[in-house]
Amino acid sequence: MKVKFTPMRAACAVTGAAIAGIFIATIAMNAMRLYIEVRPVEFCIVPLCIILAALNMAGGVKSNAEDARRKGEGAGCREVVADRVLLMCALACTMCADIFMVLLGGFYPLSLSFFAAAQLLYCARIQLYRRNKKYTAAALSVRAAASVVLCVAAVCIMPGNELLGAIAAFYFINLIFNAAEAALLAARGRTKGLLLFALGLVLFIGCDVCVGLNAGGMAGIKISSGGLYAINILIWVFYFPSQVLLALSSPLKTIEIGDKDNR
Repeated sequence: MKVKFTPMRAACAVTGAAIAGIFIATIAMNAMRLYIEVRPVEFCIVPLCIILAALNMAGGVKSNAEDARRKGEGAGCREVVADRVLLMCALACTMCADIFMVLLGGFYPLSLSFFAAAQLLYCARIQLYRRNKKYTAAALSVRAAASVVLCVAAVCIMPGNELLGAIAAFYFINLIFNAAEAALLAARGRTKGLLLFALGLVLFIGCDVCVGLNAGGMAGIKISSGGLYAINILIWVFYFPSQVLLALSSPLKTIEIGDKDNR
């Protein structure tokens, strides 16, 4: 069967090729210990994922609009738009975080603040799927309590880097909660969008565990030079696919968001 050529298919093919090339270059340059030279290459990851997300959303606009119109779900259609806005804003926050951490370097508290903002936006996506006020209130209360406890612990563990520790703890606990809640939603909904969302967040955790180990010296953790070399490569092995999967997690079909059982 012949594949019809369209500008959209061409754009997707070019973006996919660019993503694959950047991934290979990132891993290769880190393997060669070109840590300074690779930074502009690493930064291209999230901007390309934003383009990928936009193309993916554009491809799903017509089918989702027709679904909502056929089912008479005007509210569901609005929620699809809200989901896309939340995803694009989260990716934009991630890109801002990379500007300060990857390109400029040294602005770790500010970079982590943008990463934390992205996780709060992903939290909003999850609550949008749930559409359950009681669940949202309970879930946010548990998050808040866990965040306070972990932030206090981080401040105690990292004397001299209290602000960095507190922001990192707040970011990471929200990432953990997001991944757990997304996994539960994916297990229940078993839809492509939710599965990609959950897997992307799980890989994000893998990346951040490696980042934490890489910066373990601040907390008194000692790792050999060979271990740090491997960890530095694993950071990008996890980070790159996590962003691609998150970018592809929308658009979602209306029924995924408007499931009446979740109200």
